Amino acid sequence: MHLTDFIHMIERIAPVCGAAEWDNSGVQVASRCTEIHSVAVALDPSEANIEKAVSQGADFFLTHHPLAFKPQPLSGNDSYFRSVSQLITNDICLYSAHTSLDANPAGPVGWLAESLKLQNCKTLEPTAVSMQHRIIAPSADSGSIPAVIAGSIRCRHIQGIGHEFEFDTENIVYETAADHIRQVLPAGTSLLKAEERAGRRELGLGISGSLPCRLSWHEFVQLLEKSVERTFWTTCGPVPETVETVAYCTGSGSSLAETAFARGADVFITGDVKYHTALDTTGCIIDVGHFSLEEEMMRRFAALLAAGAPDLDITFLPSQDPIRLHPVHG
Repeated sequence: MHLTDFIHMIERIAPVCGAAEWDNSGVQVASRCTEIHSVAVALDPSEANIEKAVSQGADFFLTHHPLAFKPQPLSGNDSYFRSVSQLITNDICLYSAHTSLDANPAGPVGWLAESLKLQNCKTLEPTAVSMQHRIIAPSADSGSIPAVIAGSIRCRHIQGIGHEFEFDTENIVYETAADHIRQVLPAGTSLLKAEERAGRRELGLGISGSLPCRLSWHEFVQLLEKSVERTFWTTCGPVPETVETVAYCTGSGSSLAETAFARGADVFITGDVKYHTALDTTGCIIDVGHFSLEEEMMRRFAALLAAGAPDLDITFLPSQDPIRLHPVHG
């Protein structure tokens, strides 16, 4: 698959327009490679994970966390220098889908909402609105057009109408999409631009939704234990007697806790809760750890990409939670 086509596929799931202003989502280290065959996916671009990507012959490395949030000088033999050196030496493109992935509630970040069966989900902090466009190619022949063109244009045949092509405007402009579509159709096929907005989706950080029924605190904890694989959590704030509305934000999302409580959340789930956030919270925050929420998200992202690109060798590289519980015996 062409490098740009795969990046388009990533950005259809993790649209860059939804990323936070302070973030660094996108290509971290470029490569000379134009055709990719092997992709490694991991939570972090750590030295250990880069070595794994190299050993498996990957020519593209997709991570959640960026290599750095701001440009850094390659001025010393430190971890940053060694990581960049390994990637360039082995001609591996490093791409980070950070808050761009977090901001699509319909994507892998929604795995916990799906696991808890949350209903009527909404974002806590909207960042953008994604527009969808359609192009119709009138034809009675179903043909053999791929289901996905150029990594981001979806195609389906509608009996009696022709081929319908749909794409998101943050990934590709209309003129470029039309050029790609013409390449897979018979010469001279006319294209009709359908309604300007075939659909729209709100992008944003944090998800809030309702459980199918109200649960006792104990019942909710048991439900959460089945979803989040970690041997311990920490909690702060008043513990509710019952839970119906649940909100969460992956990573260090505790800044959205008060927004969640203002919108009626009974609990807020996240990672990396700081002392003063815990001290001042008006509701119950459950810190299940930064790693546990995002490791599963990236595992599902890898599976989703593999399903959409069966010709690519896509491998998920499992990591270990860097934070461990150390029992103290007094």
